[in-house]
Amino acid sequence: MEAKDLIKSLKAELTCSICLGYFTDPVTALKCGHTFCKDCLFQCDEQADATLTCPECRAVIRYSDVVLNENLQNLSITGKTLRQHLLLSPALLTTCDQHGEKEKLFCEQDQKLICDSCLLTQEHKDHQDLPLQMAADKCKKKLQETLNVLQEKEEELKAEISKIGKEVEYFKKDTDFYKEVIKCEYRKMHEILYIEENRHLQKLDQEREDKLAKVEANKAKLSQQIQHVQQKILEIEESLDEAPLEMLQDMKGILERNELQLQETETVNLTYTIYPMTGLIEILRSYQTGITVDPEIDTLHLIVPEHYKSLKYRLDPRNQPDKEERLDYFVTVLGTETFTSGKHYWEVDVEGQTEWVLGICEDSVSKNENVSILSEDVKAIIGSKVKNQGFFWSSEGCFSSIPPCKMGVFLDYDEGNITFYDVHENIVLIGFLHLAFRGPVRPFFSTSFVNKGSSS
Repeated sequence: MEAKDLIKSLKAELTCSICLGYFTDPVTALKCGHTFCKDCLFQCDEQADATLTCPECRAVIRYSDVVLNENLQNLSITGKTLRQHLLLSPALLTTCDQHGEKEKLFCEQDQKLICDSCLLTQEHKDHQDLPLQMAADKCKKKLQETLNVLQEKEEELKAEISKIGKEVEYFKKDTDFYKEVIKCEYRKMHEILYIEENRHLQKLDQEREDKLAKVEANKAKLSQQIQHVQQKILEIEESLDEAPLEMLQDMKGILERNELQLQETETVNLTYTIYPMTGLIEILRSYQTGITVDPEIDTLHLIVPEHYKSLKYRLDPRNQPDKEERLDYFVTVLGTETFTSGKHYWEVDVEGQTEWVLGICEDSVSKNENVSILSEDVKAIIGSKVKNQGFFWSSEGCFSSIPPCKMGVFLDYDEGNITFYDVHENIVLIGFLHLAFRGPVRPFFSTSFVNKGSSS
């Protein structure tokens, strides 16, 4: 057997069948006798218990039956080092066709192997010539840099798929919740509106299906790009294991084939469309209740949490004596009426308001001076107008729509539902469903934030 074949045979015996590289911390399964790198084997674990499956024979083996093969680890290190020396052995060097001498040098300009006599020819007179080991090290450095770039890109693509998966889960959750709100609204309407309800739900489902299809297409494209990158990585890794002579001869072609050119994925806006509902406000107004304000009732300070800062309306700094003082609560006005049963609807004019809050609170809470908007005893929606865009925040999350001129509030005490509407657009914005009221509830509203410590 020739020396090259012996080297290949030795490498095959010391190669992990999973990563196709020299063994690193090799472990052997006592049951079937197959050996793999420790990390490679445990990454293939698909079992939920204390067992795993052999990647080669599919035999089920226990973790306790996997042992570290220290002798093979030492032999692998020795074989890898020995291979590098043997491949540059004079016996394996090629012979120059022109001078009949061993080709011990590498011409960088011509990218070819040359002998000592070639240095004296006019063809190579002013060329940069390097010893084989130095040329091989330089080539390997370039390949390693390309490999590092490809591996980083692979991780970026995998992270992008993970991010998309999380966004899809949140998107599914949000659309499922909004579907429940829609169903609740259509149950209030007459039987004749069921056709519109189904059409509305179908549009939302179709929109979600279309957008998720685009997301899946993006994921598929990213997966293809990952496979493409992995193929390039595998080719470069194989090139790194080639003999220096073979690697140098194909150096230019390897780098050209592995230039990274990836297509951009389509941006998908994971938000759903809010559709108007025919006759919605007209039906709700059949439950209209007059709300009055009693000046004798103490106001309620509704504390806003820190993560709401992005929606808060900032007063003109010139009107603030202390610029470090931050806005952190609403001073709300409480309604005179309290509710313990039935269905009630009222409207609040918010036109021209840059910041406002409205909702209901337990009557017992209204006796306190300071209450967090995240309290279970408070259900409210906060609106903020920025230019021509409206932003809304509640304990269910944040969303955007057109800025409303008039807000509607519907309370179904017996069912435990409170819902908020844009009156002019005939749309439902957000709803709190199946609440358990523990006593009388009272409406409240406010039209601006107040600075902490202010006497306004």
